[in-house]
Amino acid sequence: MSWSGGGRRGRVGIIFLLIGLLFFALYLLWTNPFKVLLEAGRLSLPLFLLSILVNDTGLLLFALSWHLILRGIGVRVSALKSVSATFISLFVVWLMPIPIGSELIRAYLMRNEEGSDLGKAMASVMIHKAMYNLSFGLLITLAAVIEAWRGVNLPIEKGLLLFVIFFGVSTSIIFSLLLTPSLLRGIYRRLPNWVRVMVERGLNHPRIGAGGFETLIKGVEDALSTLRSKPLLKLSAFLMVAFQWSTGSITTWLVAMSLGCRIDFWIIVALYAAVEFIQQLNIVIPGGLGVVDAGLTASLCLIGLPLSLSSAISLLTRLVTYWLELLLCAAFSLYYGYRELLGEYL
Repeated sequence: MSWSGGGRRGRVGIIFLLIGLLFFALYLLWTNPFKVLLEAGRLSLPLFLLSILVNDTGLLLFALSWHLILRGIGVRVSALKSVSATFISLFVVWLMPIPIGSELIRAYLMRNEEGSDLGKAMASVMIHKAMYNLSFGLLITLAAVIEAWRGVNLPIEKGLLLFVIFFGVSTSIIFSLLLTPSLLRGIYRRLPNWVRVMVERGLNHPRIGAGGFETLIKGVEDALSTLRSKPLLKLSAFLMVAFQWSTGSITTWLVAMSLGCRIDFWIIVALYAAVEFIQQLNIVIPGGLGVVDAGLTASLCLIGLPLSLSSAISLLTRLVTYWLELLLCAAFSLYYGYRELLGEYL
């Protein structure tokens, strides 16, 4: 992609960032920031610092779980490089939301590492994404089952809850199907000839260096074959990913307790899953500014919390799960050469 194309994308990203900031400003006006500040002033610092520690631990484990998958398929890369590639990809996607953007960027950054190619790199991020979405579906299912067994009515429409569960599990299945070489070959053979020519031209471009569709699929096959014999590694990676997904709920729970508000943890899991669903659908507003904040606030209001307290919990949670993460990933991106690594990609 040309630099002019990258410039256009950057300008569009700035426009949507400004729209997000406008939404955020409207959200603050809606919640009355003075009352919110009074609520936030009751913050218990030790619990809040614990929420930051838990959240950042989850972020690190998310990157290291992908590193496990890379090592499992024979890609010889350092843990630091896997972590930095993950943080760089998250930084870019938080600024410019792109569907499966983090996965595309990580695969691009890992395609030329020792023992790797684009096929292996793509397989690693698709497996990782499937694990993330599966943990999303399983954890909200667990929350719904536990609360139903305890006789607690979740403050979410059953239809929406079932749809969110379906979304997590079905998208995981879709990503798994995309890792089926025979299926991909069958789809490719049925494409019009002019489409296959474009695909081959793009994959053979020096910047991509995939060596054509068949070479790409062969890399995917090799990765899956190698990983198939390592169930313990896959289980370890999945548990690390599942913990990372749960840290959003844990952070909200700890932030609420730091403000003297005790909420049933599994209710928070269900509420946070609905907010996470909104975030995953967001492909326009960077970081879901204003949208996710309002969604979490409204969810907390559904369980009977006052608007000012709900907003304080939401804003402090987002401070931990978005703004502080953004600063951390920005530091990694700048230190490890964000422009040099991703200039051509963007």
